[in-house]
Amino acid sequence: MNALPGEAGITMPKNIFVEPGSFCAPAQAGPCAIVIFGASGDLTQRKLIPSLYSIFQEKNLPPRFFILGFARTSMNDRQFQEKVKESVRNNFPNSDPLRIADFAGHCFYVSGEYDSDPAYQEMKARLAGLEKKFATAGNIIFNLATPHDLYGPIVEKLAVNGLLEKGRNAGPFQRVMVEKPFGRDLQSAQRLNRDLLARLDDSQIFRVDHYLGKDTVQNILFFRFANSIFERIWNREAIDHIQITVAEELGVEHRAGYFEQTGLLRDMLQNHLLQLLALVAMEPPRNFDAKDIRDNKVSVLEAIRPIELSGPDAAVVRGQYTAGLINNQPAPAYRTEDGVAENSSTETFFAVRLMIENARWHGVPFYLRAGKRLGTRMGLIAVVFRKTAACPLCKLGKGPHGPNVLTFKLQPEEGISLGFQAKTPGSNWCASPLRMDFNYRDFFAEKKSFGYGTIFLDCMLGDQTRFWRKDGLEAAWALVTPALAQWDSIPFQEKKKYLHFYAAGSWGPPASADFIKKDKKEWINE
Repeated sequence: MNALPGEAGITMPKNIFVEPGSFCAPAQAGPCAIVIFGASGDLTQRKLIPSLYSIFQEKNLPPRFFILGFARTSMNDRQFQEKVKESVRNNFPNSDPLRIADFAGHCFYVSGEYDSDPAYQEMKARLAGLEKKFATAGNIIFNLATPHDLYGPIVEKLAVNGLLEKGRNAGPFQRVMVEKPFGRDLQSAQRLNRDLLARLDDSQIFRVDHYLGKDTVQNILFFRFANSIFERIWNREAIDHIQITVAEELGVEHRAGYFEQTGLLRDMLQNHLLQLLALVAMEPPRNFDAKDIRDNKVSVLEAIRPIELSGPDAAVVRGQYTAGLINNQPAPAYRTEDGVAENSSTETFFAVRLMIENARWHGVPFYLRAGKRLGTRMGLIAVVFRKTAACPLCKLGKGPHGPNVLTFKLQPEEGISLGFQAKTPGSNWCASPLRMDFNYRDFFAEKKSFGYGTIFLDCMLGDQTRFWRKDGLEAAWALVTPALAQWDSIPFQEKKKYLHFYAAGSWGPPASADFIKKDKKEWINE
């Protein structure tokens, strides 16, 4: 047993990881081919390739695998492999060049139009040759890293060209991973589900939300259900309110065209933030399996009260960033970013209050916010507990003054902290706020990997626990769509009254702070 640095008297085992082959050892997937549609795009280079490499170097990717990229951009295998190497080096600068070359040697490429039958026939021929070379046993995952309006046509072409068979989810399997956004509203999401289910069973569809691959997000369930001291107080009797925040220093970068048509509320609330809310608020599952966990998440989403959109109790605040400073460097206004209309009314910030109408959460507000060009990059879930009714120290006027807060840190650091009060040294009865912190990096640095890697591995294993299900996705869109429709219906001149501006580098518009202060609460920014 060794004491942790700076923590005298607190000990941890030298190696807290279990031996390979035990229950907690990483699951090993079988042989598999991975086809990435949109392989020349930004998502592939920033997320997909690095994630696959992360599980490759951890030896969780099966030895018998290959990656076949497909996109409109003209490229040969060698050029694609060079892009793969560049992507890996950018994310793993200290990785062994021979290991990188080994990984890239499993990567190949076919170019063509997404609606071209000859292109799919060429893909089919390449797959046949590569399956024989790498002995992948016919198991295949199609990852659709393309705009969502191409999902249906791609799946249709795969089916008519003999590359995809409905119901083939074992011996060998054929599965489809679809990236967000899954539609633009409830109607388009329902239509997309119908299109995919015409050619696939739902067991073959893996609807991705990469936030669910983050270790801290996964740990919410373990923290709640493996620690009885917290689950017993995880309810309206003990909890005052819950905040979920995703803040970014970056602006829209190269995504202005997409973002102008989407906005942050559509981009973030319907998927990432509602998934986080569902994990925090769901009932304990009877069994820790995909069906029970997703059943309980859907129940929470369906229990959320419709969002109040107007009047004194309006529950949505929208904002847009103006010029300011980020890390002491000038940052432009959203309306001056390349590809953005000079009079754009697209929101780059939102805050929303949600209420869950069930026995556990009745009367407990959930405050969700997200923003671009904010003061720092941060993702957190803050569980704010009620102040105790009987507090002798409070009567002395010597504390505690603030509530206990349990915080799940999602980004950039991943960890959990608990704020509490303790007596200061000396003879006086004075309290001081303290915090117990757990950081994944301190204990699990050797095990840290890209969240997307976990998502890929789950798909290879056929585990849908961390993926959206059809009913959950549609429940989320049913909640968000009325707010989107109302905003779209407001005349441009009138939108000026409801779009609140904030300087880049701040914590959002003053209207956001006023919004939560009306409920006698305040945002937690750390």
